[in-house]
Amino acid sequence: MKIKIFILLFLFPIKLLAVYDLLSIDITPVNDKVKFCFYSDYPLNADTYLVVDINKQLFVIDQNKQLKPFNNTPPIFSNKAKFLDKPICFDPISKAALKDIAVYAGVGSSIDDIVKKSQYAKIFNGLMQLPQPQKKWTVMVYMIGSDLELRRLRVDKKTGDKKGRWASQDILEMLAGSQNTDNVNLVVSTGGSIREGWKTVKRSVVQKGEYNVVEDLGVQNMATAKSISDFVVWSHSNFPAENYALILWDHGVGSQGYGYDISKAGSDKVMSLAELHTAYKDIRSKIAKQLEIVVYDACLMASIEVAEVTAAVAKTMSGSADLEPGHGIDYAHLMNNITASPPADGVNFGKIVKTGYIEHTKNKNTFDKNRITYSVFDLSHVNSFSDTFKNFALEFKAILKQQSFLNYQNLSRGIIRAPGYPLKQAGRLRSLDNNYIRIDLYSVLKTIGPDFPKFKQYTDQLLGIIDNMVVDYEGNIAKIDSNAGRVSLDIGSEKSYLASLPEAYTLLKEGLEFYNQRRKTDKFTPDGTLVCPQGIVCAFAQWLELSASDILGIEAYFGQMLNQNIMDIYRIDKSFYTYKPLTTDLELSADGSKACQYQICVNEANCENITVTEADENQMLADIKLNDSPAILSFCNSGTTWSSCGVVPQIQGIWGRDDVLSVEDRITPITLHLNNNTQLEQKQANTVVVTDPEQVFLKQTCDTLKGAISVAYYSNNQQSKFEKLCDSGDCVCKPGEEDPGCKRLGFKAGVILKN
Repeated sequence: MKIKIFILLFLFPIKLLAVYDLLSIDITPVNDKVKFCFYSDYPLNADTYLVVDINKQLFVIDQNKQLKPFNNTPPIFSNKAKFLDKPICFDPISKAALKDIAVYAGVGSSIDDIVKKSQYAKIFNGLMQLPQPQKKWTVMVYMIGSDLELRRLRVDKKTGDKKGRWASQDILEMLAGSQNTDNVNLVVSTGGSIREGWKTVKRSVVQKGEYNVVEDLGVQNMATAKSISDFVVWSHSNFPAENYALILWDHGVGSQGYGYDISKAGSDKVMSLAELHTAYKDIRSKIAKQLEIVVYDACLMASIEVAEVTAAVAKTMSGSADLEPGHGIDYAHLMNNITASPPADGVNFGKIVKTGYIEHTKNKNTFDKNRITYSVFDLSHVNSFSDTFKNFALEFKAILKQQSFLNYQNLSRGIIRAPGYPLKQAGRLRSLDNNYIRIDLYSVLKTIGPDFPKFKQYTDQLLGIIDNMVVDYEGNIAKIDSNAGRVSLDIGSEKSYLASLPEAYTLLKEGLEFYNQRRKTDKFTPDGTLVCPQGIVCAFAQWLELSASDILGIEAYFGQMLNQNIMDIYRIDKSFYTYKPLTTDLELSADGSKACQYQICVNEANCENITVTEADENQMLADIKLNDSPAILSFCNSGTTWSSCGVVPQIQGIWGRDDVLSVEDRITPITLHLNNNTQLEQKQANTVVVTDPEQVFLKQTCDTLKGAISVAYYSNNQQSKFEKLCDSGDCVCKPGEEDPGCKRLGFKAGVILKN
């Protein structure tokens, strides 16, 4: 009876099957043969089993690669899944011999454990005949695994959620959502990583809960225009449909491009926006009509520059203006919905993607930990936007050439107030000297329009076009700007991508160059006076009085005095003040209780100093080096402690997805020091190694006698000037304190902006 139950479960799986993230499976069809390789790259105290179904009779493959009858104690294929020296491969088998054979793989402590946890999958079920019959939709998923598939899998002890192996986890979602896919083709191209099974480019089909490898193209660079174009044209020919959707999966960098191939062939190459445009034009020249939609399951791709090039191939696009969490969109939700009720067009397809993505982030507890954004674009409005944008850019450039201080001042205020992407990137100080600066397009148009009457008509028109173009969006950044979250614009100094865009974007960059030149020749430095709130000069802790009309922004630095001249900065509030119109004086209090020492701890005994930046009341960010590459580490408030809740790596200038720490990750904290209250200095602390990602936390030590607060304030030229407000125990109000600030405001130090 027990054997029969096992057989039924294996032959008729009905729920989500999980094994691709636990076991590296490399199935390679070449000519008339198929090669099978397996690699246990998950540090799980479990074994690997291979089960073969030959004409409804089950056999098990043992460690000697021999077929054995399935019984109550089936032999294992590989002892204890761990990091092995090399894959276990079978000699190539002829396709004819595999015609009526299905292969299952499972990982667990026993067959009972595998079935109970559903840690198995049918990994081979014969060979698919091409072309397939026409269906309602063909969904083409282009997955460059990159480092996202390389990140080790870990299981959250509290929730049981899996984190890491992000590409394979999305494939599992596809399997779960494809149990009934009679009216949808789901075609997947994989590769671009150095995990076994991802080193070559494969084309596969997901159908009725099964993942079928159709062909292997060998070692190729996926970050090329030809690779994308060939995949779409091949899918179009072999999987005909009434409507086509293309999903690009991996890292995204907006105007910088898409895709990061770390395979031997890819050599860490990123596809530029120009190459992506070339791919789209080539696709369009080879297929009869536009794709219904291009979905970007990648970060930072909801930019106006990306919309411009995507309009060459598709009617619709969807993507995020900000970073995506590692899990990306919800493929189970997508497949279930488009199968049950096929969308009429790309707009409705995109709305399904967007709805599933937002719910996914909430279910995965990443919605509140991240500034989640997602937009659906009707690209039929792109030409209208480009034409109006050119008129705007011409007027913009003409105004900035006048070198008028008023125009320069108003533009500075507009740029500084608009959110930038990624929002986790430190600060709003934008000198425009950086190569890529992604700013919220809707927000900046709405902000600067009223200040420039000469081109307000164009900003109003552009805002109206964006309202029509972005037909659905989620902008989970209302605390920063309720208008933002739809679409971004690059105002950085890089120009190489402009050749792929209409002239308007070049004209805009030329206008911004005039602005940047004006900023660099501006020598104005705001003057401040140290006072008490009631106008009496303070003896110890102090308030800085500034003219609001001179100030673009203020940053607050909290820390401890190392000695008389050096302040160790441990906590920064970069949004202490950002320009806004004032009708009365504004008093900004600096909370002395924040003037503490912060350390990152990988356990109670292993801690290092670190400087953190306040993102909001529930999250702090820290610049670190993660495995020798720059990264931003997040800490979330979990009641009594600040615990690590995510990390965003940056490799070769490419922002990664919002990921999680893994075992053996090396963290090098970075700290800031203020010397003589005039110069910031950055230093690296000692490296700590993660042993348990769920035990990484912030340790806070407050010594009021060493506590110190300084502020940095700047005007339109963005050159900071520092002022120390308190130190040596003068930062915190004590019970009964007679200090005027304590009596009236409850704080000893701060800034007063005079209207």
